[in-house]
Amino acid sequence: MEGIWDALVPLSLWQAALTLVGAGIAWSAITTARTPQGAVGWVVFLVSFPLIAIPGYLIFGRIGFRGYLRRRRAVETRTSPGPDATGPDWSRLATMDAISPFPVTLGNHPDLLIDGVETFPALFEAIEAARTEVLVQYYIVRADEIGWALHERLLAAASRGVRVRFLCDALGCLWLPRRYLRTLREGGVEAHVVHGPSRPVGRLGLNYRNHRKTVVVDGRVGFTGGINAAREYVDGGKFDAWRDTHLRVEGPVAWHLRESFADDWKWASHGVELPAGDLERPEEGDGLPALLVPTGPTDELERGSLLVCALIGLARRRLWIASPYLVPHTDLLTALQLAAKRGVDVRLLIPEKADHRLPWLAARDYLADLDQVGIEVHAYRPGFMHQKVFLVDDDVASIGTLNLDIRSVMLNFETSVLVEDEGFAARVEAMLERDFARARRLDTDPATMPLWLKAAAPVARLFAPVL
Repeated sequence: MEGIWDALVPLSLWQAALTLVGAGIAWSAITTARTPQGAVGWVVFLVSFPLIAIPGYLIFGRIGFRGYLRRRRAVETRTSPGPDATGPDWSRLATMDAISPFPVTLGNHPDLLIDGVETFPALFEAIEAARTEVLVQYYIVRADEIGWALHERLLAAASRGVRVRFLCDALGCLWLPRRYLRTLREGGVEAHVVHGPSRPVGRLGLNYRNHRKTVVVDGRVGFTGGINAAREYVDGGKFDAWRDTHLRVEGPVAWHLRESFADDWKWASHGVELPAGDLERPEEGDGLPALLVPTGPTDELERGSLLVCALIGLARRRLWIASPYLVPHTDLLTALQLAAKRGVDVRLLIPEKADHRLPWLAARDYLADLDQVGIEVHAYRPGFMHQKVFLVDDDVASIGTLNLDIRSVMLNFETSVLVEDEGFAARVEAMLERDFARARRLDTDPATMPLWLKAAAPVARLFAPVL
């Protein structure tokens, strides 16, 4: 009996410790989850599978988020103007001024950049022409031909006396060699890695990542969109091809991209301001109305969800959305269904192939919910499609880093530029029409769906809050 007792005591202590840790994490989930459904999901997961749920919460949960939220908001210099803010009376974007911390501005000149073959030449040309300042921010930078080509141009700019600042996300650039940043710094480039909340797993926390892709040159020319600094955005990498969309814009919106970068810079550099120096803010004048909407998990309101709902609500005739991921939360799904019931032509374009299996599976479980109100979902077939584009009616388009999924609208830092102009919207329409021509409409009939997909898709959807 004494031997059995000696064996049981350590086991009981281990179980007690596991129970206490589980209870603490459950309390954290209850008090910090963004939705009651999320809190319930974590608690059930912890009770049912504690050995899996505890490390899972350390990676996906909101541990340390309150302190992170307080510190992050302390460096953010701009907040939403509020309901009284209005843009030009005639602009359809004016209603969104209350969402963004920036106003609608005139005098913008946007250029649509299709795929990496158009984006990188335009980007490198702008950096090579820089006279005063280059700001670069990416979620992913790889040490390949594209990454080193960017590296070379940043060092060349710094050698000319240009102020060069570089940001990259800790998780997205997890495999970036240390010498990449070291040699940038040795060459006069100020470089920092953007981290999320402090947590036991450190850089492995998957939530609250900075997913922005921003380049600003001299405060006058800005770039944003779906393309990171890596070779696969040109040759497709493991896919046959890579379909993506980026935006080059001159004018006041480029300055707003600079101000958004300044907040991220202040966070990553532990409080260092980004001085404007002798840069001149672009003046409003001849050009198009446009609006920058930066979104993130530290917003006082969920600006990402508000933006997508506002774009859906703005549609009167057409709403076309291209996104690599289709994992909307309930509010976004309801807004899409309501738009379709109002008679709006709602079409969604997602990739045929998967780069991440779980969100690809989860997207298939939304098909019936969308199809029952007449929403068409098309799968882009060649290679992988990664663009994030919204087209509203014949005059409003949004291009940026925001996907149609919970992670983008609630958990990551993103950037979207909205442009109001029939000519620019026509170019986006022509681009998307070519994409839809290379896609097939997905069949939602369960009888035609493989058994494994019918079984796996609903299970994958259960993980939607963290996909």
